[in-house]
Formats: sequence, structure tokens, C-alpha cells
Amino acid sequence: MMTTTHRELDECADADRHRYSYDRIVKIGERRVRIRVRRDFYPQQSVAVAEVLADSMTWTHLATEPTAAWFYETALPGTAVDARAELGSITDLLIGRATAILTA
Repeated sequence: MMTTTHRELDECADADRHRYSYDRIVKIGERRVRIRVRRDFYPQQSVAVAEVLADSMTWTHLATEPTAAWFYETALPGTAVDARAELGSITDLLIGRATAILTA
């Protein structure tokens, strides 16, 4: 069985008093995948999604992690939040799912 890994290309974390976010771009095989996680005060304004860069150079939806699965286990927004620490496990989960989808 071949093990497929990813290579980190870029990341960005941000936090303010209303929301925080953590984005990562990784390379899986020959594909680039963007993971975006946004945590707002409200679940309906929060999102965790994996997108693949299509040949047309547009981001295409690949997978979503339901907000109910992670929202209440994360800290409330604030300027002192470490977005990377709070949302890192969610981005790892989505990278794993993207890898499974792209290498199936």
C-alpha cells in the first residue's frame, strides 16, 4: 500500500474581536488544496472547507466539515486567540479527507 503525504506550501492565521481564521495550502500528489476554516461568534457564519485548484485555476469545492462537529469545542473569538492552535486539528482533518478523495 502506497502512503500519500502532503507538502505544506503556505499558511495564514488571523484573529480579531469578531472572528478568527486559519488557512493552509498544501500539495497532495500533483494537486494544490486550500483548507479554509473561519470561526465567528455564530455557527451559521463559520465554515470549514477544503477546495482543490482546478486546471482552470479556480478553487473547486472538495469537502466540508460540518460546523456542528467543531464549533462548540473552539474558543470564542478575540484578539488573543491563537487561531493556528484552535483550528489546526480541523485543517488536519480536512487535509486527511482531501488526501483520501484525491488518491482514491
